Amino acid sequence: MRHTMLFAVSVFLFACGPTKGPVTTVGASIFTSDVITVVAENHGGGFVPPPPAGSACALGAAKYTLTVGSKFFDWTRCVSSGMNPYTIAKGSRTLTDAEYKNLVPYLENLTVVAGDGLCGADKGTLDVTITTPSGQQTYGDSFYSCSIKDKPLVRTDALDRLFSQLYTLAM
Repeated sequence: MRHTMLFAVSVFLFACGPTKGPVTTVGASIFTSDVITVVAENHGGGFVPPPPAGSACALGAAKYTLTVGSKFFDWTRCVSSGMNPYTIAKGSRTLTDAEYKNLVPYLENLTVVAGDGLCGADKGTLDVTITTPSGQQTYGDSFYSCSIKDKPLVRTDALDRLFSQLYTLAM
């Protein structure tokens, strides 16, 4: 009897633990205290010229990964140099405390929004994936809300500002 009671209490405490999990509530920030990793990805696209023959990637394509606890930051970006084929540039480093502190407001400004039916076409396809102990959630760019029906959306202006900061940190 005592063993059964302890098991029931353990299950109850586990089920009611402090984990917040990926956020999907409109108006809430997706960057919570339990975020483990943030992956921001630009899949390319929009109104850009076709890549030169032999290119390994699409203009604007980039993937930035931040491991929150260690402040480890790595990236893969498509780079161009004149008329030569586009190539992939990779790098990684640990952010300084000051760099991380400066980045946090950009992450906190990523808030879930309701789709307003916008159907953009003139910028790359952006998304951000958050991993928490409770799971993983990918959020789409509200700029393309007319075509994204399978995931929550985040504000396009906040997402654009985050990508600008990440690009700068990867220089």
